[in-house]
Amino acid sequence: MATPTIPNGEEYFFPIIYEGNGGGQRVGKFVPFTDNGTIANSCIFNSADTARMNVDFTSSGTNTKKCTISFWFKLGKSTTATGNLISAWGGTGYLFQIFKYADNHGTYPSSIMFQHYNGGAYNSQIRPNRTFEDRSKWYHLMYVWDSTESTAADRIKIYIDGDQITSFSTSSYPSSNDDFVLTDKQSGDNTTVALGTNASQIGSTENQLYDGYLAEVNVVDGTALTPSTFGVTDTSTMRWIPKTLSGITYGTNGFRLKFQDSSALGDDTSGNTNDFTVANLASTDQTTDSPTQNFATFSPGFSSSSMLLSEGNLTVTDNANANYESAYVGMPVQSGKYYFEITIDVAPQFLFLGVNNLSSVTANKNQYPGYADGSASFLFHTSSDKVYYGNNGGNYYSLGSATTLSNGDKVGVAYDADTGAFWVAKNNSWLYSGNPSTGANPLFTGYTPNELVYFSTANWYSTVKQSYNFGQRSFAYTPPTDFVALQQDNLPETAKGISGLVWTKNRDATDSHQWYDSSRGKQLSLASNTQSGEAIVTDGLQKFLAGGQQIEDDVSINTAGESFVSWNWVANGGTTASNSDGSYSSTVQVNQTAGFSIVQFTPGASSGTVGHGLSQAPEWIVMKDTSRSVLWLIYHKDVGADKYLQFTTAAAASNSTVFSTEPTATTFDPGNGYTSGSSYGATVAYCWHSVDGFSKFGSYTGNGSTDGPFIYTGFKPAWIMWKRTNSTNQWVIHDSTRNPFNPTNQILYANITQADGTGDAIVTDLLSNGFKLRSGTNGNANTSGSTYIYMAFAEHPFVGDGTNPVTAR
Repeated sequence: MATPTIPNGEEYFFPIIYEGNGGGQRVGKFVPFTDNGTIANSCIFNSADTARMNVDFTSSGTNTKKCTISFWFKLGKSTTATGNLISAWGGTGYLFQIFKYADNHGTYPSSIMFQHYNGGAYNSQIRPNRTFEDRSKWYHLMYVWDSTESTAADRIKIYIDGDQITSFSTSSYPSSNDDFVLTDKQSGDNTTVALGTNASQIGSTENQLYDGYLAEVNVVDGTALTPSTFGVTDTSTMRWIPKTLSGITYGTNGFRLKFQDSSALGDDTSGNTNDFTVANLASTDQTTDSPTQNFATFSPGFSSSSMLLSEGNLTVTDNANANYESAYVGMPVQSGKYYFEITIDVAPQFLFLGVNNLSSVTANKNQYPGYADGSASFLFHTSSDKVYYGNNGGNYYSLGSATTLSNGDKVGVAYDADTGAFWVAKNNSWLYSGNPSTGANPLFTGYTPNELVYFSTANWYSTVKQSYNFGQRSFAYTPPTDFVALQQDNLPETAKGISGLVWTKNRDATDSHQWYDSSRGKQLSLASNTQSGEAIVTDGLQKFLAGGQQIEDDVSINTAGESFVSWNWVANGGTTASNSDGSYSSTVQVNQTAGFSIVQFTPGASSGTVGHGLSQAPEWIVMKDTSRSVLWLIYHKDVGADKYLQFTTAAAASNSTVFSTEPTATTFDPGNGYTSGSSYGATVAYCWHSVDGFSKFGSYTGNGSTDGPFIYTGFKPAWIMWKRTNSTNQWVIHDSTRNPFNPTNQILYANITQADGTGDAIVTDLLSNGFKLRSGTNGNANTSGSTYIYMAFAEHPFVGDGTNPVTAR
């Protein structure tokens, strides 16, 4: 049995289902990165405590015309207050602030403002269009002031995760050679620099308090640096990560805060001894949660609003009396063994601890884990402990005794994601003779859905309060054998490439499709259901990552409480090359192994050819002028170059002057333009050819029967799209992630915005070596005598890994 070229289709194509959280999140399976530099600690600024630190400078800095500010931050609770990350106060009329607007701030929710008040007036205000809501990740922010630059817009540069921000809703810049307040002492006044609050409010009512984490805070006085000083792109995952700092000259008023000493959190380690005075910060506010070892915290976006989060989203307080409310941990797991601890701050009458698949997260938000199907939980109860597992709370069993909790008790949780086994301990005593180290007597087992699992907690009465430790602080007790803390370095690596083409659709709403690719770049979206040109989606996709992508809160990609599907094709990690094989020059990003390329070109009105970069002729080409509102044009080998198909009208194959000749092993012909005499604008083409065991592009003839045709692909399909060629019918999409069991009937259409549904009677079996239609006379799938073209990508080849055949569904 020969080993296939691609034994694991997920390395090159992978569907993802995720739940929108209305903020930002990382979508897809987690892929750990290799550290470059280590950031060991961070500091939690809990706004309810009025936590802050500050230092006074009594003289001007080394160079008041240049300054670099760099720090990492991880957001805390969703807040209705504006919070200052860093600020400087030089006396009346002199103020600098980097602050995050409140999450409900009307016109500018969750955005970050950079403003500089100098001599009684704002001489610069910068507000990026993109917003910041993801509370599960660390952002790197860099602000560079260089008023010596001749171009006004170059005098302030802002970077997020290594990328320069260039899209602003507000932008004004300092005059040439303006002084920077943070390093410029004003006559008669010291300059106060503060973290966590507005420096001008210290000693009065402080109402602009930051809530969240800060790590590796650097201010470099007198030098305008670039992001490469502080971070680097991890080439295996494409994420921005910290690097070891060296060679930095901090200048007189520069400082470096590493938060490495819990008894002196404001210690400056730059060599300047510009130590900060701390206020309302305790040694317990030091944590090992950092950009190089990101730990789990609770997710405000997934959790009930009545479950109040604080202390870096590690403390949960129920604010709803006589109602079930749930809070969810924002770092899901799919395999491995994990342990975490809970301190009981205000003892509950009963407490649920459980696990949930994605579909049950929304269903359980105002219920308890174990209520909805796809979830299970253990319940501490004063009369009888119980285990719940779905059926609207109808499935449960009592354990015969009660375990009471008191203030100060430590509750341990152990979960084996490979077997679904779940254990709970009270003060290091595992309940009901459980033993996670040996696998004995779990409270429940077998909860291993074929998707990510989220931990959660729930209770009934208000004021009940617990504090959670996922390993960001020392555990009170030794974890069971082989069980680890819940943080990024402990999640198992997944064999997935870096997404190159990302196609996302809201399953619950009639939102547009979104197509992003790493050649055109982040935030640039096309929609297969419209003829519109490329749109800038500021809060759309932010980074193409291994195994998925980083997104913000655009409604078409991350609406809270709605389900999304993302289809991902792996290209070449964003690396492109020039191609001169055709008469028009092109820029190509090519994955030769997977038979996929992204081609960018701008032809004129006359005929010509374009190099595609593949090793053989493409069999499927999807082409779109990105600069204007015109048709999507589609070539398929079984339709031929004399005809073309299109997305937005779903029309039958049309006679073509577009693909006027068949593609060759080096080029394809984009034709004479969309209409006679009309030239293309900037155009992108996605090109594929079949790879045995991974992808196939072909056709079938409908028979109008529920015992429909079987189409052999040579692999177990992960994704199929087909289209009737002789009639106006829809582009039908099935995938094995939305449809894990046969018969599959969850349908989306590439050309319209219809939500995911089963109402169109399109039924298919996804099999180990192909697919079979069971749709009767449905025109979108199986009209007798009609021809349908299809495109399919593999979950697994039919021959498996070359040793073990793939099993049937």
